[in-house]
This record gives sequence, structure tokens and C-alpha cells, in this order.
Amino acid sequence: MKDSMRFVIAAVLVSGLFIDFPGAFAQQGYPGRPIRVIHPLPAGGVIDLFLRGLSQAFAERNGQNFLIESRPGANSIIAAETCAKATADGYAICILAKTTVSLNPSLYAKLSYDPVKSFEPITQLVVSQEVLVVSPSLPVSTFRELVDYSRQHPGKINYASSGVGSNVHLTLERVKHQTGANFTHIPYKGAADTTQAFLSGDVHIMYLIIGNPGVVAQVQSGQSRALLVSGEARSPLLPGVPTFAEAGFANMDAPNWFGMFAPAGTPKEIIGKLSSELSAILRTPAFRDKFLTPRGFEGVGGTPDEFARFLVEDRKRGAELVRISGARLD
Repeated sequence: MKDSMRFVIAAVLVSGLFIDFPGAFAQQGYPGRPIRVIHPLPAGGVIDLFLRGLSQAFAERNGQNFLIESRPGANSIIAAETCAKATADGYAICILAKTTVSLNPSLYAKLSYDPVKSFEPITQLVVSQEVLVVSPSLPVSTFRELVDYSRQHPGKINYASSGVGSNVHLTLERVKHQTGANFTHIPYKGAADTTQAFLSGDVHIMYLIIGNPGVVAQVQSGQSRALLVSGEARSPLLPGVPTFAEAGFANMDAPNWFGMFAPAGTPKEIIGKLSSELSAILRTPAFRDKFLTPRGFEGVGGTPDEFARFLVEDRKRGAELVRISGARLD
């Protein structure tokens, strides 16, 4: 009888361990199959290409790759909804951008996801460097000349973005607010559509990630003229192009970023594992030289707690960008 009681007590204690620490055993052998990675931009773009390199590096370290799933549209809301509703088991994660968690909360009165409660921050992946280019048909060679020219020709100069409320839209609206430039906004669906409109002469200005396919080649061939790059330092892809600060327009750019998230409730041990692995990959010189610098990205990495603290401050910055622009998407 005593032996039977001991067995029952031991079984209860073991089952209690499983109840109290559900993630402790979830990490064993993780990942045991490919991981679905949802992202909010069109396939074939710069983030899609970066993800393929990240998948390769992750597979080399962990034996499993990423199943990359592009869910573009609706200011990244489609991707966010898809991620938030996915099973929280570590086999569905997502790349979300500044737009998703720092801009949309101020642009929309109501969202179908909660930017804080719907996701577990894993790590900030990259900060992107944007380049502002103009059509060679414009008689300007510096950004100051562009501002002056736009004032002299009100309503004649337009710029393209990937949508109302996008980081490009809000950044250039802040530039307009601070410089008095007279640019008209024309929204498109993504970098490919934006570039097509620019090359066909429908728009005069683009501001996009410098690593997007064809951007540097267009500048080098004379199809576009680069005036500024975002960030604290010049880009090695276009070393002759000054930063906003160098051109006398400090603190006007608002560099975009992309981070890795998981659905709320994903076990903490899995979040920690992914954060550690992804951060290690981003710090690898070979990965940086092949998949970050050529795409116009600076790797960040860091712990989930560090990323969470960054998000608190970035939401404040995002709210200010939206306030200046006056944009609403209700």
C-alpha cells in the first residue's frame, strides 16, 4: 500500500512540473521541423531576400530552415493578423516592421491585433538605410536645391511611397513640415510598383531601402540621382551620397527597422532560443558581408527584454510622426 501511495505521489509531482513549466520541455529538440516565418512585404523584395539568407544560416546552425510566407497589404495588418492567430508553439513566427507596432496604433482608431499583447518580441533584426533619389529630369543636384525648386513650383513635384501611413510617407511628411518643401504624396503597393512608376516618369522622388533590387544600379547608370541617405553614416553602397545630417537636415530621417516576433503565449524558452540564435547569426562577419551590407541593413540583435524596451520608446516616436503628418486610416 505504501509503495502504491509513493507511486501516486510521484506521478502527481511529475505532472505538476509539466503544468507549472510547459515551456521547459517544449525546447527539447527544438526546432524539430521547419519554422514558418510570415512577413509583410511582397515576395522578391529586399526583406524576402534577407530572409532567405537568414534561413540558410539558421539551418546551418539548427538543422531546420524557414518556410517563408509573404503576406503583404493593408499597412502590414494582414501579416500581423496572420501571425497573431498562429499556433503559439514556436513553429510560426513573423517579421514585423516599425509600421506594424509603432505607427499603426496611432493611424487607426481600432486594429484587429494588439501591437503589445498579440506578440512576444524575440529580437530586433535590422535597421534599414534608405536613400532619397530624384528623377534626372529635375534640375537639382542637392536636397536643398530640391526643397527650393519644389517651393518655386508648388504642386508640380510628387513622391512615391508604399502606402498612406507607411514609414516613407510619414518621414517625408515630417521633412516637408520642417523644411517647407512642396511635395505631393502618391501611394503605391510596394517597392516594385514604386520603382516602375518612378522609371516611367509618373513620380519624381523615391525614398526606399537602398538594398532594394536595382536601386544602386539605377543611380550608377544615371536613371536616378541620389541626394541623401538615412542613418548616422554614409552607405558603402553609395559612398558619395551624404547623410541627412551632413546635408544640413539633421534629425529629419526616421530609419525603418524590422524585428522578429512570435504569437503571444509562445514558450519563453523557445523565445530565448530564437533570440540567441538569430543574434549570433547577425553578429557573424560572413553573414553581415553577404546578407546585411548589400541589402542596406545594419544588424541589431539583442535579448527579448532589450527589444521590448526599445518598442516602448519607438511607439512614442511613431505617435509623433503620425501627429505631424496628420494622417488617419480609420
